[in-house]
Amino acid sequence: MTDQGSTIQLSHLEQTIYFAAQRQGMNLLDADAVTRLTAVSRPHAVNLLASMARKGVLHRVGRGRYAVIPPSVLHERKSYVTDPHLVIDELMNAAGIGDRYYVAYQSAASIHGAAQQLPFVLQVALPVQRRPVKVGQGQIVFVRIQPQKLFGFRQMPYQEAVLSASDREKTLLDCLERFDLCGGVGEVARTGSILLEGIQTDTLLDYLDRMDNQALTQRLGLILERLSSVQQVDQDLIDGIAREAGPHTYLLDPHGPTEGPVDGRWRIRENIDVVGEL
Repeated sequence: MTDQGSTIQLSHLEQTIYFAAQRQGMNLLDADAVTRLTAVSRPHAVNLLASMARKGVLHRVGRGRYAVIPPSVLHERKSYVTDPHLVIDELMNAAGIGDRYYVAYQSAASIHGAAQQLPFVLQVALPVQRRPVKVGQGQIVFVRIQPQKLFGFRQMPYQEAVLSASDREKTLLDCLERFDLCGGVGEVARTGSILLEGIQTDTLLDYLDRMDNQALTQRLGLILERLSSVQQVDQDLIDGIAREAGPHTYLLDPHGPTEGPVDGRWRIRENIDVVGEL
């Protein structure tokens, strides 16, 4: 293998592994994958991966796991900035997580065209604790969620890969529940105003019940009612949420000031103006 300025000296087996991964669209390699590609022993596969990483054709993204650096990057000797979306599904399968994960929060909103992607950061929800993983100059950040909240996602195509991501309804609820990960309540309101296009009322109400979070319910109801003054929002959706409102009063933004009028319908103290921030 050669680039514009130097030659990458790979052994025959290393070349076999690299080009087989390219042909099969494999963005991630580990020892088990190498043994399937070449029939070498597992210890030999571990050594081959380490050698290929030292030579610059693989990039370590976790214990025993390596992202395959594309030929175009090697040829041009460009800075390696792989897209974490392209390896997340393979990474989760290799870690034994399988389909118990989904791209979430601002990353999912970005997939749905409703938010700006955090630079080089992919937010992933899963029911177990995991440390962040560096991928090139990017990073995958894992957010542990309660197992009962692992719903509302589906397999979606992303460029040449496939990944699990929350649907529009779950993305809206997740972002509002963890607005600290999504730029604050005002930013979530802006994101929600876009996510609302195409949202199914029955699905959102069902998801909201499953989230079992009273503050989330009342904040969502108030935000949607305020949004209805500037865009079309299904009144049946707002009324359905209103039926689930409770007697306790919550701050719209728990990190904001404690002053502000209390909305009688939603029992939310409006300490920020979400419509004014749109």
